[in-house]
Formats: sequence, structure tokens, C-alpha cells
Amino acid sequence: KQKVTFPLVLAVIVTVMGSTFQYGYNIAVVNAPAPVNYFQYDSQLPIKLCHRRSANFTTFFIKSNPATVGNKVTEINQVAVVEVTTLSDSDLILWSFTVSIYTVGGMIGSFSTGFFVKKFGRKGALLVSNSLSIVGAILMGTSKAANSLEMIIIARFLLGIFAGLATGVVPLYLGEISPKAIRGALGVISQLSITIGILTAQLLSLKEVLGTAELWPILLAFTGVPSAMQLCVLPFLPESPRCLLIDRDREDLARKALIKFRGTSDVAVEIREMRHEAEAQASTDQLSVLEVLKDQSVRWQIISIAFIQFTQQMCGINAIFFYLNTIFEAAGVAGDTQNYASVGVGTVNVFMTVISVLLMDRLGRKILLAGGYAIAGVFCIVMTISLNLQDQISWISNLSIASVIGFIIGFANQGVCPVPWILTAELFRQSSRPAASSIGCGVNWTFNFALALVFPFMQKGMGPYVFLFFLCICAIATAYVVIIIPETKGKTFQEINNMFVKRN
Repeated sequence: KQKVTFPLVLAVIVTVMGSTFQYGYNIAVVNAPAPVNYFQYDSQLPIKLCHRRSANFTTFFIKSNPATVGNKVTEINQVAVVEVTTLSDSDLILWSFTVSIYTVGGMIGSFSTGFFVKKFGRKGALLVSNSLSIVGAILMGTSKAANSLEMIIIARFLLGIFAGLATGVVPLYLGEISPKAIRGALGVISQLSITIGILTAQLLSLKEVLGTAELWPILLAFTGVPSAMQLCVLPFLPESPRCLLIDRDREDLARKALIKFRGTSDVAVEIREMRHEAEAQASTDQLSVLEVLKDQSVRWQIISIAFIQFTQQMCGINAIFFYLNTIFEAAGVAGDTQNYASVGVGTVNVFMTVISVLLMDRLGRKILLAGGYAIAGVFCIVMTISLNLQDQISWISNLSIASVIGFIIGFANQGVCPVPWILTAELFRQSSRPAASSIGCGVNWTFNFALALVFPFMQKGMGPYVFLFFLCICAIATAYVVIIIPETKGKTFQEINNMFVKRN
């Protein structure tokens, strides 16, 4: 029986805390469910950005002269409070593009995954990418002293590139160092760290902690701390054994890495399996993105990864977070209390992802992914009904809150959140895995960016009926997973690849 060793646990914790944790943190730190972001403008008044945007929408944009925004502007205790909720179409386009700079960086980083992994290896790519995080943290921390919003925008762009690389490289490294019996569970740890990062940012953003006009630079710069931790520890942990043996032909180093990760010298079976894969692709170098797209032998793997990464972004989780404050208001949750209610939702998200860690290698990827989309689709229907009726029926707002929790259960616990990233690492051979990861992550970030641009207009035009669009996405995704996606639980990478041979 394969055991979980301290070096393996340490590698997993250091990897996710120094990479994907920051992805979640930087999503939420400038987009907490309550207004917590301040900036000094020409008026010498701190500008407080009030919003209720998705967890993927970064709201650090407002015109330098609040009087020209055309929204409700009031002055409370020498603080100009601007509600950025009714922008004109032209301002909405500019606002949407500006707040999406994080996802632009994420797109660039995700499509660069293959290059970084090929040049530096899995561990090396993680270490090199930390330079982006640390530079971004420095820019964030000094932006108030420099009175420069541009520094924050540049920092967000760099952190986006870092996050794009993290979402591509971390699943590769974790999937390749994990024993196959618990590969799924350890793969979910990456997504768990994202939810913990979001929750951490929500907690630190409270006014009792760092969510004040004086302390927000520290709040933003905190993202550099996990990077520094990873730079101190990760160099002393082994590289991926598969990378060492298959990519670099260093069986001696691969064996040492396996012995350290497994806690036993009996690693002959895994070495033999890797050697067989290396021999099977001996005449094939690592493939580029274009070569993978042209490769007929991985056609359905690429289609599947692109599809489930697309549907993960388009299933409605962004809409849920967009309506979060509206739902709380209808339920009678006071404005100041909404911060804490949103923290409660973040806590549910973390808890459900922990459950997913426990279920992934018991129930398998396929049933969790299909079930997650089905549950999300059901709550899209409930959300449409409850949002339309909450002004007419007082108690219906409680149903909206229950729908939020139910949707999160489907998204986080049932597999819509973690499984696409696990399958991105599992469905491909070593030669095509980095490029496939670039493609999958690139699709995810691209539609993240597209939705950030388009969703405000969808919401403006469709209102709560926007959830019917997401219902269609969930229904199509459920059918696709049931018909096309095979179960990968407990199988080697070579066995998984062989499952697609006939379909390809």
C-alpha cells in the first residue's frame, strides 16, 4: 500500500501555498463582497469602490474625477463613496476591460506554461514565476506612497501572468509526484488552496483587520509572503520523477526522487511504468501547442479538456457571486453585515472543497464532474425563480441564499471546480502534457476574460434570466461528461491514454 510521506505532503503544501493560493487571494483581495478598497485621488479624499462583482472581476477602476462618473456620489466622513453599478455602455466597456487586466495576464501566463515547463522543468517553472509575484507585491505595497493607480494595474497584470502559470504548472507537478491511488485527492488540494486564498483575502479585508485606508497596501502586498516561503523551501524538494526520467533521461535522479516521495526503496514498479512510457515515445520530443492541436492521437483529449475548461467558466459561478449582495440585501442582511455573510459563503466553499478531496479517489472524476454540473443546473433554475419573486414574496430570499449554497456544493464539492484541472494533467502522455496544459488553462483564462467583459451586458439585458443561459451550459456539459469522458481513477497515464485510442 502506497503511503503518504512527509516530503510528499511538504511538496504539496509548499507548491499550492506559493502558487494557487495566491491565485485565489489575488482574485478576492481587491474584490471582497463588501467595499474595502481605498485610493487617494486629486480630491485628496479616499475613494471607496462599492461593488458587487464576481470573484473573477477586479474592481480597481474609476474615473479620476468622481463627479463625471454619473453615478450616485456622496460624502461620508470625508470619504467619497461611489457606487459603480450604473455605468453607461461606453464607461462599462472601459470599466470591464480595465478590471479584466488580471485575466489578460492569466491568459498570457497560461499559454506560456509549455515554454516554461520545457525550459525550466516543473519545479523550476514554479520558482522562476515567483519573481513575478514578488515584483507585483512590491508594486502593490508602494502604490499608495507613490499615489499611483498605474502601479496597481501593472502589478495586477504581473500577478495575472503568475496565476496563469500557476494554474498550468501546479497540476502537472502534483499529478506527477503523487501515487496513482491518491492522485485525484492531491490534485484537489490545488483547488482547495484557491478557496482558502479567497477566504483569507475576505478575512483580511475586513475593516477590523487590514481593510482600512491606512492598511490596504499591506493587504495587497501580502501576496509576496507565500512566494518568499516557496522560494525558501521548494529548492530542497525533488523535481517531478517523470520529468527527470522521461524528459531528461535521468533515471538515477528519478529513482532518488521517487524514494524520497514514497518513503521506500521499492519503486521498481513505478520506474518500469515510466520507462515503458519513455520507450513508447522515444522518437517524440516534447510537442508544441500547435503540434498537439494537429496530433490526431490526442484529438478527443484536447476537445474534452477545452470543453470542460470552457464550461467551468460558463456554468454560472460568476453570476452567483455577482448577485450575492443583492440576495443578502433581499434577505435583510445589513450592508455592514454583508462582509461577514460573504465570509460565511467563502467558508462553505472551503468546506465543500475539503469534502471533494475525500471523495475524489472514492467516487471518481466522472461521477463527481457530471453530478456537479447537474446540481449546478438545478440551482440555476431555482435561482431564476427566486430572484424574480424575492420582491413579491418575503421568504423567497431565503431560498436564494439556499440556492447559493447549493450551487457552491455542486461547483466545489461535486467536481466542477477541481476535476477539469485534474483531467488536464491525466489525459495526456508526457510529451504532450505541457502543451495540453497550456491549451486547457488558456481556454479557461480566455473565457474568464471574455465573461468578465460580456457578463455585465448580459446581466443588464437579461437580469436574473441570465441563469437560464447558464442552465443550458450545465445541461450540455452534463451530457458530454456522461457520454465522452472516461473514468481515470486509479489508472496510470499510459492506461488513460489507451482508453482514447479507439475514439481517436
